[in-house]
Amino acid sequence: MAELLTLARPYAKAAFGYASEQGMADNWSTVLQLLSAMVQDEAFSAYLNRPELTPEQQVKIIVDTNTALQDQSVSNFITLLAQNDRLNLLPEIALEFEQLKAQNQNQTDVTIESAFPLTDEQKQLLVDRLSKRFNSSIDATVTVNSALIAGVVIRAGDQVIDDSAQAKLEKMRTRLTA
Repeated sequence: MAELLTLARPYAKAAFGYASEQGMADNWSTVLQLLSAMVQDEAFSAYLNRPELTPEQQVKIIVDTNTALQDQSVSNFITLLAQNDRLNLLPEIALEFEQLKAQNQNQTDVTIESAFPLTDEQKQLLVDRLSKRFNSSIDATVTVNSALIAGVVIRAGDQVIDDSAQAKLEKMRTRLTA
């Protein structure tokens, strides 16, 4: 997964740079979500990845499926991906594009895993502190994961803050066995 994200990041940055220049970040966001869904569909992906298809044929198949994809700049982007055999990166490109868009809007999407359900006060306290740490507004999603034993794991983009009892016990085990 990390390798795919590493490969996808330059494409996402280029797409975001172009879309921002043109004032079309929302349009590109929609297009990338659509493309991501297309390549994740098993039947469509199998059809698209037939060995006899050239990159140009792959692009034609994709572009002909939806009028939103017939914009010249989108077609050029798809062509670049097809020529470099990178169409499978579209889900990661879409995710990275969304993160760049959120950063540009000074917003950070955060996932908080907690061992127990958080009260509204606890969630707000975490959001306030994360807002100061990341110097942006926070959009938090909270999930419960009882395997953590206690504490929280916070994910914001590539950053992970693991303050769970499970992680602390694992660190202690590593120190004792070293």
